[in-house]
Amino acid sequence: MTTDPTQSTNENTEQTELFYEDRFWEQYVGKNLVTDPVIAIVELVANCWDAGAKKVEISWPETSDLPLKIGDDGEGMTKTEFYRRWGGMSYDRILHQGDTVQVSFGDAVRSRHVFGKNGIGRFAGFCFSSRYSVATAKNGERNTFIVRKGSTRPLEFDYISSEPTQSTGTTIEVQKVTGSIIPAETIRTELGRRFLTDPSFQVLVNGVRIAFEDIENKGLEEIHIQVPGLDVEVAIKIIDARRPDPTGRQHGVAWHVLGRLVGDCGWKDPEQNSLIDGRRVEAKRFTFIVEADLLHEAGAVKPDWSGFEEENATFKVVNSAVQSAITARLLEVTKDKRDETTTNVRRSFAPEARQMSPLRRERWNEFINQVAEACPSLKEQELTTVAGVLAKMEVAGSRYGLLHKLHALSSDEIDKLHDVLTEWTVDTAKLVLDEIQVRLKLIDELTLKVTDTKTLEVQELQPLFHRGLWIFGPEFETVELTANEGMTTVIQRLFGATNQTGSRRRPDFAILPSSSVGLLSRPSFDRNFESETGVAHLVVVELKRPGVVIADKEISQCWEYIAELYRAGLLQEGSRVEGFVLGSEIDPIEVEGREYKGRAIIYPRSFSGILTQAKRRLLCLYDKVRSAPFLQEVGINEFLEEPQSACDELPIEAELAQAK
Repeated sequence: MTTDPTQSTNENTEQTELFYEDRFWEQYVGKNLVTDPVIAIVELVANCWDAGAKKVEISWPETSDLPLKIGDDGEGMTKTEFYRRWGGMSYDRILHQGDTVQVSFGDAVRSRHVFGKNGIGRFAGFCFSSRYSVATAKNGERNTFIVRKGSTRPLEFDYISSEPTQSTGTTIEVQKVTGSIIPAETIRTELGRRFLTDPSFQVLVNGVRIAFEDIENKGLEEIHIQVPGLDVEVAIKIIDARRPDPTGRQHGVAWHVLGRLVGDCGWKDPEQNSLIDGRRVEAKRFTFIVEADLLHEAGAVKPDWSGFEEENATFKVVNSAVQSAITARLLEVTKDKRDETTTNVRRSFAPEARQMSPLRRERWNEFINQVAEACPSLKEQELTTVAGVLAKMEVAGSRYGLLHKLHALSSDEIDKLHDVLTEWTVDTAKLVLDEIQVRLKLIDELTLKVTDTKTLEVQELQPLFHRGLWIFGPEFETVELTANEGMTTVIQRLFGATNQTGSRRRPDFAILPSSSVGLLSRPSFDRNFESETGVAHLVVVELKRPGVVIADKEISQCWEYIAELYRAGLLQEGSRVEGFVLGSEIDPIEVEGREYKGRAIIYPRSFSGILTQAKRRLLCLYDKVRSAPFLQEVGINEFLEEPQSACDELPIEAELAQAK
C-alpha cells in the first residue's frame, strides 16, 4: 500500500504547504520556453544582451553527456542582486533596472535598449534540465549558485562558492542536457536570424562566430537598390526568422555604417515614422539590415552614433529609397493574407455593392485595396468598418459629403461627435435638432417681420405665430386651435357647438390647450358623473400690425371676443381664460394685465418682449449657436445688430415694471 505524501496522517492537522509540479513552469513561463530548445537558447542570449554584453560564448553539446554553457562579459550580478532578480517570480526588469543598459565601446558609452520586461528568460535553463548552475561576477567577486525546481517552492537555491575575480559577466551551465540534441549549425542559424543586427554584439557557438553565412539560403536574402540622384547602390539584407518570436524587439530595421550599428533596431524609421505595427506577425519575424557606408562620408551620422542627422540631404534621399523598398517587400510577403482579408470584406457588403453602378463599384474596390496596402496594421474588422462606411456613402444620396465635413473637423470636434453618437441615435438627434432649427429660424423670421412696419398682419405675422404657440408657455406645446376664422367657425370647430352662430369678429387665434400636455390646460368635469362639462382653460391671442401701440381700445377688443363666448354659454364661471394682445409698443398706462369681471385676464405684450421670452424658453440657444449655417442663411446678423445678448435682457415682468 502506498501513501500520498500530500496527505497528513493526522486528520486534525491542516495541510499548509504548497506543491509545485512540472506543469507549473509551463503555465507560468509558457510551454515553448521550457520545451523548445531554440526559443530557450534565444531567450538566454537575449539575457546576455540585456546585461550589456559585447560577447557571448556558447558551448553547445553534440551529445547528451556533454555540458551546455552560455557565458557573457556583461555587467554581472552581486550575491544580493542574484537572489533578488532570480528569486523574484514576477521580477519587473524595467522598474528595477530601467529599459536600457550602458555598454562601453572603447572610450564611448552607449545606451542599449533591452529586450526583457518580466524576467522569465532566466528560467529558460529548465528547458534543458531541472537544475543548472549560475556563476556571476561583479565588483571583484564571482559567486556560484545551483538553481533547481522545488517541490514546495517554485525555486530552490544552493550557494556553492565565492572567489575573487577581475572580470564581469554571467555563465549558465547545464551539466547533462535532457531530451534530444539539435545540431550546432541549427543553433547558429537561429541565433543569426535574430542577433546580427548589431555588429558589436558577437555570439560564438563552439568557438565559431555567427555570421550572415550561417543563415540558410531560404532565411537570408540580399537586395540592392539604386538611390535616386546618387550614383550609388545600398544593400539591404532581409532575414526571415520563419517563426515569430515572443517579442518584436529582436526584429525590425537596423542601419549599419562602417560595420557599426547606428541607433537601434526597430520598426520606426530614423525620422520616427512607423513602418509596421510591432504586434503583427511580420514584425516578429523579419529583420532588414541596411548597409549604407556612404552616410558616414556624407556626415549624416551623429557623433555618438545614436542616430542620423535628419536634415542631411544625403540621408533624406537614402532613407526615402530604403523605406520604399522595405515597404514594398512587406506588402509582397503579406499579399496573400491581404488578398484574403479584402475578399472577406467585399463579400460582407455584396448587397450594397450590387446597388452601385459599375464605376462606383470599381472605385470602391480600388479604395479597399489602397487602404489595405497603406494601412497594413488595420485588422480585418477595422477594414470592414471603413469599407462599410464607404459602401453606404456610395449608395447614399449625399455621397461623400460627410467625409468632406469630417475632414474639416479638428480632432477635438471629432471626439465630441463621437460622444454625441454614443449618447444619441442619429434619428433622435436629427429629430431634436430639426425642432430646434425650426424654432430658432422662426425667432429670426419674427424678429425681421415685427421690426418692419410694412409687414402684413394677416398674411405674414399670423402664420408665424401660428407655428410659434410654444412661445406663450409650455402648456401650448400641443394644442387644438383655429387661426384667423370667423367667430361662428370658432364656436363650431373649437367647441363642437354646430347649432350656434357668432358675430363676424375674427380673433387672430383662439387656442384650446390639449389636456394631453398635463399642465394647466384641462377640461372641466362633473364630479358626480365624471364627464366633461366645458373648457377649463382658454387663451385668445390678438395680433396688431407692426407700429401699433397697445392701448385701451386694443385690450377691450380682445375682451369682446371672450365676452361673446360667455354669452353663447360656451365658457363657464370656472373657466380660466387668458388673452394676449401683441404689438410693437405698450401704452405705459396699460403695462399690467387687466382683469375683466373675474372671468378673464388680458395681457399686453410687446413683440420684443415676447421674442425675448421665446429665446429664454430655448435656453438661450439662439446666442450660443448664432454661427449655425441655417441661421447664417436667414441673414439676421446683417439686418439686426442687437446691443446685448437676449439672455441678458430683462424678464418680461421687469420690462413691464420698467415701462411703468
